[in-house]
Amino acid sequence: MNPHLNLTEQNRLKLWDNIRFDSFLPCTVYLFVSLTVGVPGNIIVLYVYGFRLRGRHNGRYFIPYLAVADLLALILSVALHAMSNFFPVTFKYNELCSWSFTLAFLTTILSAFILLIISVQRYLKVCKPFGGQMTLFWRRMSLLLSLILSIGLAIPSYFTFGSENVYNEELNVTGSACRRLTSTTQTASLIHSVICALFMLAEAIALTILYAEIAKVIFRRKKEPLSTFYQANSKENDKKKNNNVSLMFMIITIIFIISFITRLVTFILESAIVGIWERLSVTEYGVVRMIELFYIINHLANPFIYAFMDDKFISELKIGLFCKTKLETDTPENT
Repeated sequence: MNPHLNLTEQNRLKLWDNIRFDSFLPCTVYLFVSLTVGVPGNIIVLYVYGFRLRGRHNGRYFIPYLAVADLLALILSVALHAMSNFFPVTFKYNELCSWSFTLAFLTTILSAFILLIISVQRYLKVCKPFGGQMTLFWRRMSLLLSLILSIGLAIPSYFTFGSENVYNEELNVTGSACRRLTSTTQTASLIHSVICALFMLAEAIALTILYAEIAKVIFRRKKEPLSTFYQANSKENDKKKNNNVSLMFMIITIIFIISFITRLVTFILESAIVGIWERLSVTEYGVVRMIELFYIINHLANPFIYAFMDDKFISELKIGLFCKTKLETDTPENT
């Protein structure tokens, strides 16, 4: 006989809550480290690209908007999952849970849409340099459309996530967890999950195709003899900068795709199988919990990539931090 059954129901619930809290501890530490690193990083990106480089490099036009989306997604995601980790089976605020999931999902999807817009812009600049480019009007319209689509995809989360009753057979106690409401909205949850999965799959395919074409052009340019290249285009330095920016966004996109794979899998599984998390052992659940939150890396990695691959970012950051003055004035670039 389980000796814990001699405890009161409240004490059994508290015991279960503490056991899960301990198993989620590595995940909670990871969340707060991500917050500590990601928030300053995205704020710095917003400062450099949004204020110091604003209007001078239209190829980097979307970076401040991506930084805002990543910053909000990071803060909301960490707050949501930390809240769930601190009260794994004693969470009782249904509205807070529903809104937290909805807003975190909205900003995450918006970040993904902006990456898709950037890939289209890079494709036009690299593969169709003499064709039509994204004007300021279409850049703004693409952002507005991304926001509208993100809201549309996020709204169902308000109805499919909330505080759900969970049962522990071993302790014979019922708690409440902030998560997907599969016990009451399984069909709606599954439909929403499939739609989101198809969207992510379609975006991954589109990103792969666009950046594959961009990579082909960059590789072909590198193989051209210098004399031929100079004859074809006197602005060789601008071409090199353009290629570097494209490669930078290519790496950002690869990180995005890889980091979201595990979250997408659990997103579908938790909607298809009722009570899937209660079927796992405490250790297994802790490990899966850590793996599924790997997607948060996507919201904090970009500042490091800019720092390693964008000379303009580093130079402007140094000027801003050390209050240096520039001897020459930058001219607008198309990179």
